[in-house]
Amino acid sequence: MALKQTFEFNGVEVPNGYLKVTDFAGSKLSIGFSLAYKASAEHDAIKIERFNFVPTMDKNFIQQAYEHLKELPQFENASNC
Repeated sequence: MALKQTFEFNGVEVPNGYLKVTDFAGSKLSIGFSLAYKASAEHDAIKIERFNFVPTMDKNFIQQAYEHLKELPQFENASNC
């Protein structure tokens, strides 16, 4: 699972970038994770950003992380891939 969205890196627009959730840590009170920005699935991350959410125990944490991202304004137009 990942997201596809155009993003900017060092003033350059990266069209159809590949955004993948990585590196989970936390507890039932809060989970932190990294979002790796890549030019494509095959490329290395060129940017990493950290996010947090309050999880529910009855759903997959990875799925919850992507759902959380899509609730944020900067990812509202991202598509699943």
